[in-house]
Amino acid sequence: MRCWFLIGLALFLTGCRSSERIIARVDGITVTAKELQESLWQRYGSSTLRELVQQKLLEREAQKRGIVVTDSEVTQALKRYRLTDTQENRRKVRMDLLLEKLADAMVEVTETEAKRYYEQNKTLFQQPERVRLREITLESKENAKAIWEALRLRNGENFADLARHFSINPTTRQQGGDMGVIPVNDLHPKLQATVKQLKVGEFSRPIEVNGEWVILKLEARFPEEQKKFEQVREQVIAQLKQQKVWQLKLELPNKLLRQAKVQILDPTLKKDW
Repeated sequence: MRCWFLIGLALFLTGCRSSERIIARVDGITVTAKELQESLWQRYGSSTLRELVQQKLLEREAQKRGIVVTDSEVTQALKRYRLTDTQENRRKVRMDLLLEKLADAMVEVTETEAKRYYEQNKTLFQQPERVRLREITLESKENAKAIWEALRLRNGENFADLARHFSINPTTRQQGGDMGVIPVNDLHPKLQATVKQLKVGEFSRPIEVNGEWVILKLEARFPEEQKKFEQVREQVIAQLKQQKVWQLKLELPNKLLRQAKVQILDPTLKKDW
């Protein structure tokens, strides 16, 4: 009995010393650890408690669904976000990953929703007019005119060879001037106007663009096309699901809190509940 009394007395005195410990002095005025604790409790106690309760509810929901976040995933996320590997950052990142996985598991996109979204946003699934081009870029008007004359002699059949030997564009030169398939609207305005006038197989006169001279050859033209729902179905579903996940991530902590039976036993913390 005496042993337990001494232990209790020691704990009591330690607690007193801890709470009454002076942590700051200002012109002879002291601030104790107890005063700091009481101030923090009054200012942040309620909001911190809410955050802790939401965290526990999220963890319980994840456990029900068999969702886990590994230490490796947290470490990778810290590197991805360029955050310092501290205990607090690991906690925050872990909860964010847990919330992401929960939302992803809880969200569904129906076929009806996907089709409605497609019909309401058809312009997002239009394939613009595209062209396949070759180009020869030259540093002067005189050189461009000489190359253009050489192209005329063989009706442009030597376009790729001339591009490889004389073009100053390092990106397309090795491919015989091949620019690949690109949307017409992505071209410089001067080139757009020229391409619209060309027929497949034709090449242009030299065009001055930003101090250089460009000769184009139109290899193929692909008209504007409206993609069908079947072509973009998976894309639409993925896009809608991501939108729903983002929304649920914002709503889920409060949603779980509203559904839970919460008892706040300390009256000083009830004001914000």
